[in-house]
Amino acid sequence: MSTKTPTAPVTAQQPYPEQHALPRGLGLVTSIGPGLVLAMTFLGTGDLVSSSVSGANYGYALLWTLVLSLIARAFIISSIAKYTLMNRFGDTQILEGFHRILPWLPGLMATVALIAGFVIQATFLKASAIGLYQLTGGSWGGTWGNFVCALVVMAVTLFMVTRKRAFVILEYFARIATVAMILAFVYALVQLGHMDVGGFFRGMAFEMPPNSADSAFAPIVVASATIGTIAGNMPNMLYSGFMKDKGWVGPRYRRIQQLDLIAGMAPLLVINLLFWIVAAEFSRDNPGFVINTEADLSEMMGVIVGPLGPALLWLCILLAAMTSFPPQSRGFAQLAVNGIHLSTRKGKKWLGRDEQDPLFKRIQIGGFIVLPLLASLPAAPNLIALNIVGTSVATVMSLPFIVVGILVLTSSKKFMADYAVNKWWQTALLAVLGIIAVVVGFQIAMNIPDMFATAFSGE
Repeated sequence: MSTKTPTAPVTAQQPYPEQHALPRGLGLVTSIGPGLVLAMTFLGTGDLVSSSVSGANYGYALLWTLVLSLIARAFIISSIAKYTLMNRFGDTQILEGFHRILPWLPGLMATVALIAGFVIQATFLKASAIGLYQLTGGSWGGTWGNFVCALVVMAVTLFMVTRKRAFVILEYFARIATVAMILAFVYALVQLGHMDVGGFFRGMAFEMPPNSADSAFAPIVVASATIGTIAGNMPNMLYSGFMKDKGWVGPRYRRIQQLDLIAGMAPLLVINLLFWIVAAEFSRDNPGFVINTEADLSEMMGVIVGPLGPALLWLCILLAAMTSFPPQSRGFAQLAVNGIHLSTRKGKKWLGRDEQDPLFKRIQIGGFIVLPLLASLPAAPNLIALNIVGTSVATVMSLPFIVVGILVLTSSKKFMADYAVNKWWQTALLAVLGIIAVVVGFQIAMNIPDMFATAFSGE
């Protein structure tokens, strides 16, 4: 891990810095990657499942929540990246900026990262295990089959993250998984043979469907779990660590970073739309069909595609989870260890070389790769419930600090280079997103007891 590279002193007359030249051709594809790695990790936080659940249970009515959350999420992540590239101090991690606002904040965020990271990683590992188990027949090992598959996923993950060029491996895996998932659901849509274009566009009109007695979760809960990713989702903060892994330190990388983020979020939007559309069209052809478990998703794909359908679904679940579990074990460990170093006396000596601290590997491997095996035990909750609960809990825990911290950091010349301070509309948009996120967080918090009851009831 490279040490912190300080930026040159900033003056009011300093022009916008010359930008790193954008590569061309194949070099453009291989030079970008942090945005795609980050975007693909979001699939493992429930995008595949929640998009399919919403499409099947509510048609196109909640489609606006998906589009709004992805656009807003990109804006929030871009703001995080802007601080880590264009601040006055040479900070390369967002928690270093938070430390400048409130010295105790990185310690609190490290605690949240440890708790929320475990919950999210447990979801990823369980999804990976279910996908692998079903792809290998789904009828062996009894109630312990999923756990055995989780052990296999854990071993593969340990191999990936302990390589010298671990981040490069994660980049290539994300690219392959993106193409595979798009092709799988395009094929499913072709097999369906129709799409309600009018319904698709009406779904952008902020429509909220009525509650359904057949669905385990009310529409407002599903909508909240989706919109909650706007600003308060902890994985948004991992981008600065991924940029540092790529070697993007300093203001000259802002242009390629912006291109990288667009290149990552665009396929994420396409994949989510495909999940949603296929489920919505299938539901229109099959009134009364709802999705409350991953088995329902498999049944849907089987009807659409035939015998190949369930295999495609389990492959997509495996790929979605495996593009999340390994990189976020690294990302959450970076975030937690950086917060610990910023908030403890002993940790100060490791600042700028977080990953050289033995604590980093212990947290990454023990806390975010091995301990999540608990979610794959036979008595653990079902995948969809764990997805929604995990996303919601992580959002509520981190929501206010992320939103307010980013707003304060990027809107002030005290923290940002003069040329990088937010324009008025950027500050206004961050403030609006903050208000929305707080409201959504309150809605999620009010529903958490019911979501836990659903998750652990086994229904």
